[in-house]
Amino acid sequence: MPLRRRLVIVGADAFGKEVWHWSNDVPSNSKNWDSVVFINDEIKNAQIELYNANISCLIVSTIDDYVPQCNDVCICSIVNPKRKLDIVEQLEGKGVKFTNIIHPTAIIGNGCRLGTGIILCPYTVLTVNVSVDNHVIIDKTSSIGHDAKIGEGVTIGSHCDITGYCEIQRGSLIGEGTSTLPKSIVEENSVVCAGSVVLKKVRANRVVMGNPAYYVDRIVN
Repeated sequence: MPLRRRLVIVGADAFGKEVWHWSNDVPSNSKNWDSVVFINDEIKNAQIELYNANISCLIVSTIDDYVPQCNDVCICSIVNPKRKLDIVEQLEGKGVKFTNIIHPTAIIGNGCRLGTGIILCPYTVLTVNVSVDNHVIIDKTSSIGHDAKIGEGVTIGSHCDITGYCEIQRGSLIGEGTSTLPKSIVEENSVVCAGSVVLKKVRANRVVMGNPAYYVDRIVN
């Protein structure tokens, strides 16, 4: 009988609680785990948050102290792309194996290419020939148009419309309700604030907001 695995959700914050919920919706024949735990810094406060949300999962360790078991697979629920990628790198150094959480209501069209560590929340849509790199989060009801490219560690908030041929580069954060016009580019480590409309290009390491999106400030890492 094959060895069953434990799903380890990295981060027991608000979005981590949602990821726990979506993981329960994954059909049993698509799961490679049969139990769920969390790892999180600030264990005591996070455990109270889980208790208040009627989530009975344990927080088994801090992120720094986590020692992967041979039957563990992980998913990182950290929304901030820079912190997410830093934590992923730390965990990969420990030999952690990552999995995907793909909600059964997500639509994935022909020719789409998915990496690992991806979270597709309810009612997300990848149309056709979409490329999604490792450790990408796409939140509820967001859609990615044909031939778009989503880089490593990107987080896309809910109700976003990423249209055809767009490119969202590594480490960028796309806020809720954002729209990007066809063939537009958001370069690496940028932030597009909620409700913005990107007409053509956002330069690397910048923050934009508004309709049309305009530069606000440089990101301070």
